[in-house]
Amino acid sequence: MIPIVRVNLRRAVGDRRYLFVATVFPVLFILVTGLLAGSPKEPIGLVHPSARLLRLADQAGDLKIRIEPDRAQLSDDILRGRVVAGLVTLPSPPGAQRVDFVSESANTSAVQARTDVVSLLDLIAAEGPRTRVTDVTLAHTDVPAALSPFSYVAPADTVLFLGISVLLLASGVVESRRLGMMLRLAAAPVRRRSVIAGMVGTSLCVAAAQSAGLLVVGRLVFGVHWGDPAGVFLVLAALSLAYAGAAALVSVRSRSEEQAISIGVVLGIVCGLLGGCMYPLDVVSPVVRAVGHVVPQAWAMDAFVKLVYDHVGLVAVLPEIGVLTLFALALLGLALRAYARTVYSPG
Repeated sequence: MIPIVRVNLRRAVGDRRYLFVATVFPVLFILVTGLLAGSPKEPIGLVHPSARLLRLADQAGDLKIRIEPDRAQLSDDILRGRVVAGLVTLPSPPGAQRVDFVSESANTSAVQARTDVVSLLDLIAAEGPRTRVTDVTLAHTDVPAALSPFSYVAPADTVLFLGISVLLLASGVVESRRLGMMLRLAAAPVRRRSVIAGMVGTSLCVAAAQSAGLLVVGRLVFGVHWGDPAGVFLVLAALSLAYAGAAALVSVRSRSEEQAISIGVVLGIVCGLLGGCMYPLDVVSPVVRAVGHVVPQAWAMDAFVKLVYDHVGLVAVLPEIGVLTLFALALLGLALRAYARTVYSPG
């Protein structure tokens, strides 16, 4: 097992194209997709807004709003970074309107938000009602840090490129078959499970290195708070094991290095698309969401959404980890069976 891992790792490290795909390209992709996803500015929260204010906000086009149930929830969302500021409509006599503009501090986003909402209030005031705006600054509260604009794309691209990088390792095994190494292994007194374990071990080593690098870059460069460390570790471990089983299966069934590369890239992208690595699954229909969960990427993204956005602990993501483990066991079993039934040849 160890010699197989050593040979495969030496081949992967010596391939500059593979190193670029596994290291530099994911970071660049996170940066580009994060910037294209839009400004880090979050919506403006509105409590008890008038129908006229909602219509004007909708007509504004670039103004993002979020309806809040009450002032307490608005304050919590501001402190947690879900909205940049808020507007609370207060009871007022006919012909007048009183509102509180609530923010945590006079930062650039809050100032811009105040300019946006006051411009809408001025339009309403021009129609007759007298307007009075009171500024309210929230006291500092110990709450989780505001979410980074890369909080979704960083986990999504980590899940996506982790799969592509591991699946591309299948081409190295096919090359070993072409050189006759797998044929000699089949004739040697080596257990089939040891050969599969060597393939899986290689995949896990690559996945561990890539995951560690992307986690560090995501935290230090993109400001992503990944959540509970134990939860993140087990999600990535189970996901990597599933990817390793898929890579072993692809390597056994592929007839050439080019075919293994093509299958790895296409499979990684298509499964990433289905699994929510390109867009959140909560914005699609229930049918599409259900279809997406036939691949492990969707379960990994569900877990990361809980860890990053909901700040949950390990226990809350155990269902997703369990499903990912089942994916891993199924794929490893299929790879072992395929290896047992395949007759290796140099071609």
